[in-house]
Amino acid sequence: MNPELPSRKGKITKRKDIYGNPMIYEVLDEIVHIPASNPSKAIYLQKLQFEPDKRIELRLCYYMIGQKGRGKGKWLYGQYATMISQEDLENILSQARQLGWIS
Repeated sequence: MNPELPSRKGKITKRKDIYGNPMIYEVLDEIVHIPASNPSKAIYLQKLQFEPDKRIELRLCYYMIGQKGRGKGKWLYGQYATMISQEDLENILSQARQLGWIS
């Protein structure tokens, strides 16, 4: 039995981007999917709103159940997550449909 899934919905994050500039965003909503093939992994699609310009981006990230040390048996945030504009995600999905990868 896995622990309760974490949620970032409604939370504000302040951090620096890869250039050292401040970045502030709120997780407005999230979709969570647990793959049938790997129930110890949770894939999230999160809707983010950035400050101060209010732009919206999406983040594809994941959590996994820890296997070692203090994280054993807990949901741990995946270190790498893609942030992408809605337009760019739609473009990528459109290309995948054209190639027959998805319907």
